[in-house]
Amino acid sequence: MTRIALVGAGFLGSALAVGAGRRGWDVTVIGRSDPFSLRDRHAAPGHVRLILGSGTDHLPEVLLDGADVVVIAAGGRFPVPSVDEPAADAVGTLSLLISVCETVRSLSPGTEVVFLSSAGGVYAPGAQLKTESEAAEPTSPYGMSRLVGEQYLEFYRRVHGLSTRSLRCANIYGRLLPESRGQGVVSAAFRCALTGKPFHRHGDGGQTRDFLHVDDFTRAALDLISIRRRLPGTINIGSGIGYSITEVIERVARATDSPISIVQGQSAGTDTGSVVTDISLLRTIIDFEPLDPSAGIDLMARELGSLNTLK
Repeated sequence: MTRIALVGAGFLGSALAVGAGRRGWDVTVIGRSDPFSLRDRHAAPGHVRLILGSGTDHLPEVLLDGADVVVIAAGGRFPVPSVDEPAADAVGTLSLLISVCETVRSLSPGTEVVFLSSAGGVYAPGAQLKTESEAAEPTSPYGMSRLVGEQYLEFYRRVHGLSTRSLRCANIYGRLLPESRGQGVVSAAFRCALTGKPFHRHGDGGQTRDFLHVDDFTRAALDLISIRRRLPGTINIGSGIGYSITEVIERVARATDSPISIVQGQSAGTDTGSVVTDISLLRTIIDFEPLDPSAGIDLMARELGSLNTLK
């Protein structure tokens, strides 16, 4: 049985926890709150437990119990707040990551460390698909801290012999995220469709991004984690398909049969160009055929319709 520890119980951390539990894995989640999505953990064939608190405080006890993999799914600020709080973002991201690596190095050097990085944050906009070998050129403090986090993992891999991996994730969607996060274009569009509030668009709407449904992300990430041989240190996880912000808004409006009005917001400076991942490397490692964003948005609309409420 695979034993996985997840530091962070947010959107991606809780999705991985539930997915791992459904695979029959032994899962420990360290987080500061009990997320809604973990409440069905007892229905999973695996064992899922939640430890309330910080990863820095509780990871030692988890490692002493035994863990094959530690996934860092927390730290720092979200992309928009990072612009106003770059120091807090850097400290929050890197202090946690270094603490995890040092704890693993001292207590359980055979445990693998996986970092959820950001393709949208690390790569600079450009017409070509973004490969892992391309020079990273972050355009925000959020992207900078993720890139430096990747470099720290490579340092621990090269100098201390730890097994480490950075997963450069595309824009993951599939659930309604808290409005206060200021993150998640698809979620924001759905919230506007369901509430009638206007969508605050930054840029002209023509900027193209890579959107990946959370179920596809979870499957790909867990498939990679389940492989026990050493893999490349950096791997893109995306759909490989570009969708503009305007296309997202229009597709959500059609899927929900609800018009979405647009209010023009101030440009964040990164609201241009195209950032779409090349997932060729991922496909050489696992069998991966993600949903087209249009199909994923339709799926999200059906799931939200069955809930019949905002979470």
